[in-house]
Amino acid sequence: MKIKLNLSAGIAQLEERLAEAMARAKKHRAELIEISYGTREGETKRRILNFLMKKEYRGLYSRLVKSKEGWGRIFIHFRWR
Repeated sequence: MKIKLNLSAGIAQLEERLAEAMARAKKHRAELIEISYGTREGETKRRILNFLMKKEYRGLYSRLVKSKEGWGRIFIHFRWR
């Protein structure tokens, strides 16, 4: 299962939407979450990465891939045991 999360429209409830996506991935044992945050590189990307580095979320995923060019995306890969 692949979960897509589009944060390009607004970042007012960024942490709530990320927490919701992580809970959904855990419940359905998703393989991947794709977070699209648009062309806003700076603050949005930092906020997403800081959220994902929290202790309660870092243990859930196995790999984090950040896009280097083009439209900003972050891929979170899971390996469920």
